[in-house]
Order: sequence, then C-alpha cells, then structure tokens
Amino acid sequence: MRPFRIDKLDAKIIDLLEEDCSLTYNEVASKTGKSLWTVRDRMILLKERGIIKSCRAQIDYNKLGLKCKAIISFNMAPEKVDDFIALVKKDKRIKKFFITTGSRRFHIQIVGEDCSEIRKYALNMLPQFNVDDVDFEVILDELL
Repeated sequence: MRPFRIDKLDAKIIDLLEEDCSLTYNEVASKTGKSLWTVRDRMILLKERGIIKSCRAQIDYNKLGLKCKAIISFNMAPEKVDDFIALVKKDKRIKKFFITTGSRRFHIQIVGEDCSEIRKYALNMLPQFNVDDVDFEVILDELL
C-alpha cells in the first residue's frame, strides 16, 4: 500500500492540531482560510487514514501533586512483553511506553507524588516481568 500523500492543507491542519488539539472545526477553518466542511472532511480523512491517531491533553502533573516524572529504561524477557503491555495500558501512573533500539529496549515515562514513590513502585512491579539492566532517570523539565 502506498503511503498517503498530504497536501498543504493537510500539513497546516496537522501543525495546528499538534499545537492545540482542542481546536474546533470552525477554529481550524478560520486559521486555514478554508470552509468548515472542507476542514471537517480533511480531519475525518486524516483520522480514518491513521495519520491523526488521537488527541491528548498536555497535563501539568505538578499542579496535581505529582511532583516527580521519571523515565525508567530496562530490558525484559520476550515472553513477558505482552503481559507488561497489558499492565501499561491499565496503570494510570505510566504515561508513555516506548520500545527502542539500543542497550535498553523498553522505556516507560511515569509520574508520582515523589521520586521515592516511583522507585518503590518500580522495585515492586518490575521484577514480575523478569527485567534487568534497569536505569532510572528523573525528568527535570519538558521543553516541547
């Protein structure tokens, strides 16, 4: 299947939604100079094609009393990956899960009231999945 080619309008819609995914069809239409119906149809097509996968709020967890954000990187036994993914989907503390190349293949972004809480959680949860080579890094700031 050939990749879907976007045009200038699609690109502008994507840029606007990356900046603020709460924009309405009317607001996007106003910012692009196109009609409401043109913008609506394009946004629906971008969603149907899987180009726009979701729209998520950017939360200031600090204001919710969750003062620590961390990335935990590790490796795990291949037979445990599906079980771990099921846990990640249910656990509200885990905000992102990445699988990458490199010396540590799995990475979670997690939030907690403080870093010791996250550390205790990881020490209790991760051994169930035969993890090794664990690295814990605190996120100091998010710039983008």
